[in-house]
Amino acid sequence: AAALLLGMPSQAVAQGLRDFRGAGRRFEYKGTVKGAAVYDDYAHHPGELKALLETAASLGYQRVICAFQPHTYTRTKALFSEFAAVLQQADVTFLAEIFAAREKNEVGISSQDLAAAVPGARAAKNFDQLTQWLYDLARPGDLILTVGAGDIYTVGEELVRRGQMEST
Repeated sequence: AAALLLGMPSQAVAQGLRDFRGAGRRFEYKGTVKGAAVYDDYAHHPGELKALLETAASLGYQRVICAFQPHTYTRTKALFSEFAAVLQQADVTFLAEIFAAREKNEVGISSQDLAAAVPGARAAKNFDQLTQWLYDLARPGDLILTVGAGDIYTVGEELVRRGQMEST
């Protein structure tokens, strides 16, 4: 409506709406691996993570598998109990190492600490290990989410690449 009010041709508005695929890193479809759907999301705050996991749970998948990369040591420490509570909403939770961004770990927190607070969760030593865990676990009917503001999206991309290599 705003575009039409500004004088944009209706055909251009319609084409723009047809071409829009959503915002990058917000429930962004990456592909499949072994029949599991792989999506990436930028959620890095407990409120965003809660909204994502509640939405994912409502989509009818058999399992929701969340690979979460906490963002900054200070945020992880300050919101530790909130993260621990919300990460329990996934059927399976894996944690990547904390994405430090601009920080050094001066607060003494790790992803292993967070994993210990989430029943059944595991913290990976690196992205290779995390990717392997996800690959080994994937099956038809699963929704695999790579989540966080850091570089966790590369795990989902590698997972999909592995699935494509296996199917060729």
